[in-house]
Amino acid sequence: MKKYFNFNLILLALPLVLFACNGNDTTTSTGSTTDSTKTTGVDSSAKGPGTDAAAVAPNLYQVVKDTMGIRILKVTYKPGDSSAMHSHPDNVLYVVDGAKMQFTMPDGSTQVHVLTPGMTVVQSGSSHSVKNIGNTTANAYLFEVNRANTAGTTNPAMDAVKVAPALYKIMKDTMNIRVLEATYKPGASSALHAHPDNAIYVIEGGNSEFTDKDGKKQPSAMAKEMATVMPAGVHGVKNIGTVPTKVLIVEVNRPAK
Repeated sequence: MKKYFNFNLILLALPLVLFACNGNDTTTSTGSTTDSTKTTGVDSSAKGPGTDAAAVAPNLYQVVKDTMGIRILKVTYKPGDSSAMHSHPDNVLYVVDGAKMQFTMPDGSTQVHVLTPGMTVVQSGSSHSVKNIGNTTANAYLFEVNRANTAGTTNPAMDAVKVAPALYKIMKDTMNIRVLEATYKPGASSALHAHPDNAIYVIEGGNSEFTDKDGKKQPSAMAKEMATVMPAGVHGVKNIGTVPTKVLIVEVNRPAK
């Protein structure tokens, strides 16, 4: 059977603001830090003119998807690469390949973070410049959330973690942003469950089958390193392939603007 990807069906749902300046992985720091997981109740998406990361350093920040108040950036810093001062709204960082990074804040203070593969961090919006001071290339995905920081609405009974706790692991849950890691071994399946608007990043690809609330089945070949934004919806999932699939899901429980 021909495998294809239906973005309207797959709601698999599925930084340190790239890289964040307030993470827990600081190895060297000067100047004060703030609690990056504190909910402020205000929209922190606003950025001053000319401070957008993709505009300031388009060679380092590539826009993969920008829709529904969620933007995905692919971030690459080779050794020695640096960016001018720029800003990010609230975001989630997922590190693919780690490196040693130096961050300079607007007040001139600096922090050094050692980013490691698989590191996942939810961060409040902030400004900084960045330089790769290590000898490895940093590759990461940044999921920026341009929505007011207020609670969204989802059906608790249909929550993926409650329906299939063996398949969906909570990585982070703060600021009305929840990060899940969904792992399906060959043959594993979940009953119907729901996700709010979300972004996904495929860590390990494979062949899956998605069933919508009307019982319609849709096969999908999920390519490794695929990243996209998905609208809220309901589905069941089954791994119909021969290898495990693993997907990072960034759920946004905030009303769209």
